Amino acid sequence: MPIDQVSAARRTQGAFQNHHHGGAPASHASRKHAAWGQHGPALRVGNHPAQLLTAALLLTALVPAAQATPTYTTVPGTAAPAGCGGIRSIGNAALGACALAPRTCAAATMLGTLGLFGGLVYLNAQGGFQPSRETWDSGRPPRPVPPHLPSPSVPIRDQVQQTVQQASVVSADGTSSPMEAALLQVARDCGGDRACRAEAINALLHSLPPATLSQLQQMVARTVAPSTPPVQDGWPLAGAEAAAWPADALLLELADVLADLYTPSVAAFQDDMEAIVASTTSVPSGRQGTGDEIQQRWKQANERRLEAIARLLERDAGPVTRVPYVLHGLQHLGIADGSEAFNLQVTLPTAAAAPPAKRLLLVAHGDMIGRSRGSEGAYDNASGVATLLHIARQVKEDPSLAGTQVELLVTSNEELGFLGARAYVDDCLQRDDCPTFVINVDMTGRGGHGYALTGTDGLADSPHLGKPTMYLRAPAVSPVEQQAREQLEQRLATQGFVPASPDHSPWITSDNIAFQNASIPCVAVTQVSAADAALWRQLEDARKTWQARDAEVDWRAWQAQNSGTAPLPAEEARILKTRYQAAASAYHQYKALRDAHPNAPPTMIHSERDRLHRVNPAMSVEFANALLDGVRHLEWNADTAGVIPTTLNS
Repeated sequence: MPIDQVSAARRTQGAFQNHHHGGAPASHASRKHAAWGQHGPALRVGNHPAQLLTAALLLTALVPAAQATPTYTTVPGTAAPAGCGGIRSIGNAALGACALAPRTCAAATMLGTLGLFGGLVYLNAQGGFQPSRETWDSGRPPRPVPPHLPSPSVPIRDQVQQTVQQASVVSADGTSSPMEAALLQVARDCGGDRACRAEAINALLHSLPPATLSQLQQMVARTVAPSTPPVQDGWPLAGAEAAAWPADALLLELADVLADLYTPSVAAFQDDMEAIVASTTSVPSGRQGTGDEIQQRWKQANERRLEAIARLLERDAGPVTRVPYVLHGLQHLGIADGSEAFNLQVTLPTAAAAPPAKRLLLVAHGDMIGRSRGSEGAYDNASGVATLLHIARQVKEDPSLAGTQVELLVTSNEELGFLGARAYVDDCLQRDDCPTFVINVDMTGRGGHGYALTGTDGLADSPHLGKPTMYLRAPAVSPVEQQAREQLEQRLATQGFVPASPDHSPWITSDNIAFQNASIPCVAVTQVSAADAALWRQLEDARKTWQARDAEVDWRAWQAQNSGTAPLPAEEARILKTRYQAAASAYHQYKALRDAHPNAPPTMIHSERDRLHRVNPAMSVEFANALLDGVRHLEWNADTAGVIPTTLNS
C-alpha cells in the first residue's frame, strides 16, 4: 500500500534516531578525536599519487643507513660542490611537512620537486653536478676500526717523556722498577720490530698504577685531531662530537706512541750513557781523605772516563786518534807541570771519493768535575758525548753530506778552562788547518724541545770572550758562522725545536770559547727549557754584576785596613767600605738566586744532582736527530770567503 509523504518522513527520522541512539551524527573532528585522542593520525600510504611520492621519499631517507656499512676511502679533492646541502634541505623539508601535516603533503611535494629541479639547474650553471668520487670496498665484511690517533704534538710528547721518566711499573710480586728502564729493555729485546715493541709495551702498561696510566692516556687523548663526526645523509649523528674515545683505543695508541719514542736508537744512547757513567762511578765519590787523595780520585775518574769514551768511538765512529798536549800551571790540583793529556779525534767516512771542500767539527767535552760531591757527569757532559756517538752511527749508515767532511772531537780538561779545546785551536792555527765550522754540544736530554744556541756575537757582553788580559784582541764574527747558524736554527724549527728568546738566552761557556776567541766560526748548543734558560741568564747577569763590583774592591788595601797594618785616611776608608758592601750585597743576591732554584747550573751540575736518571735519552735522541738534520742541510756560500768579517768590540 502506498505510503504518503508524511509517513515516509516520519519513518526515515525514526530509523535515523534508532541508528544514532537518538543523537546527532558525529562530526569529522569528533570521530578523529575518538580514534586518536590528542595525537595525530599515522601517515598511511594509499593509492593517491602524492602519497606514493611521499612513500618514495621515506624509503630514500633509509638508503644511506643501508649503505653505511661498507668501508671506503675518500679521494682527496672531491668535496661536494656548493649547493648540494641546499638540495638535501629541500628534500628534508618536504619530508618533514608530510610527516607533520599529511593533508599538506601533496602541496609540499610539489613545491619540493620544483625546488629540486631549480637547484639542479643552478648547479649545472655553476659547472655541472659532480658527485663525490669515493672508492668503495664492499667485498669484505665490515669490521670495527679503532680511531686513528696522530703522533702527539711536540709539547705533549715532551710531557709523556717526562711522566715516563718519573713513573714506575709494578711486577706480579709487587716490586716496582723505573718505567723508562722497562721501555728501554723492550727496545733492546725487540730491536727494529716496531710491532713487537708496541705489543710488549701494551702488556707493560697493565703494570702501571691506575693513576699514572690514566694520566698518560689523557695526554694521548689531547693529541687526537678533530675528526669528522659520523654522518647520515649529511646530518651528524646525535652526540657524535661528544663521544669519548674508547679506553682500549687510547691504550693501544699510548703503546703506539711509546713504541715510537723508545726505539733501538734511544736504547743505544742510554747504553752509551751508562758505559760512560759506569767508568766514572768505578772511582768512589765523597770527601774522605786528604785533599791530595780527593784530587787523585777525581783524576782517576776522568782517566777511566776518557778511555771508556775512546772504546765507544772505536766501536761506532771509526779509528780514534789520541792527540796529546802538555799541561802547565795546575800544580794546585796535584797535576805536575809538563804532564801530558790528550783529546780524542775521529774522521767520519764520506760518500764522495774526493776530499770534501768543507770540514765540520762536532765537539763535546768528555771530562767531568764534582766527583767528590757525588756527580756522575751524566748531563754534563756524558749526554753531549752520547749525542756525538748517535750522530756518528747515522752518518756511517748514510755518509752523504753534500761536500762536507764531518769530524768528531772529544776534549779533555774543559772544566779546567777549556784546556783541551785551546790545545786543539793552537795546533790547527799553527798548521793553518782549522775546520770550516764548529758545533760544540754541551748537555742534552733536558728541557724538551727547547734549546739555546750561542754564536760569537752572542758572547759580546760576556766576561769570557775577547776580554783582556786573557785575550788581547776581540774575535771576529765570520759570515760562515752567521749563515750556518741561521740554517741550523731554521732546520731545528722544522723539527719542532724552539730557541730561547734573545733576551733570555744564556751564555754557553764551554769549549766553544776557545774557538770563538780565535775567530774560528763556531756555535754552542744545549738542550734547555725556556724557563731554565731565562733562569740561567738571570744568574749570569747576577754573577756578572757581582764580579764587576768585586773587581772595584782593592782587596789588599781592605786586608791591610782590617788588620790595622796600613790604616787608610778616613775618606779612602769610607770609599773602600762602600765598594766592599756593594760587592758583598751583589754576591749575596747571586747566591740567594742560585740556591732558590734547583735547576740553576751550579746546583744541577758538578754536584750529586747530576745523575744518570736525570737525563732523558728519548729527548736527547730527538735533539741529536734534529741537529744531524741541520748538519745535512748546511749549504756553504762560496762568496763568503771574500766578505770582511765583523769584529766584536772588546
